Amino acid sequence: MIFFERHKIKFGILNKTSVDLNTLMLNEENAELIKINSLQRKNEFIGIRQLRNQLIPNEPILYNSNGKPFLGRCKNHISVSHSSKSNCLAISKSPIGIDIEGIDERVMRIKTKYVNIEDKKHYQYNSVEDLTILWTIKECLYKLYDLKGLNFKNDIRALSRNNNEHYFEVNTKNGRQKHRLIHEKIEDEILTYNID
Repeated sequence: MIFFERHKIKFGILNKTSVDLNTLMLNEENAELIKINSLQRKNEFIGIRQLRNQLIPNEPILYNSNGKPFLGRCKNHISVSHSSKSNCLAISKSPIGIDIEGIDERVMRIKTKYVNIEDKKHYQYNSVEDLTILWTIKECLYKLYDLKGLNFKNDIRALSRNNNEHYFEVNTKNGRQKHRLIHEKIEDEILTYNID
């Protein structure tokens, strides 16, 4: 389990093999856990609460109608992400979206579904690492907006990139919004988050 802070955002990352099945759950969370059938999903649910207990104890994590997590009592914002290896929780005073992914060839198989012409100017189309970074950025922004129907390829596009700093534009029915994001390589995974 690791904890760190960047740009006034608190992060916790927990390896899925380190999830403690005896993690303290709040009453309403026990009821939710019982409804989950998948062992992987149970592991993720418990892992996020294990991180929560270290970062903001006794604060229930609830979900809106789209499945986006939020805190039950305090005004902070949260975002969660799961890779094949890790559970990740971020807490911020501002709206936040995060994504963590292993660098994996599968991004190459689906690249035509999320990479547009503008993206190709800033990300190498045949680089697994670059396309993993791009995927995590788009996932991050999708979580931030929480809008059904937001299209990764058509509605989210790269404006510029400077090493691990990225500028993107999201197009919604309410107009266009620009965002600044950061990615970090943590062991063999990419963690991306917005800082605007």
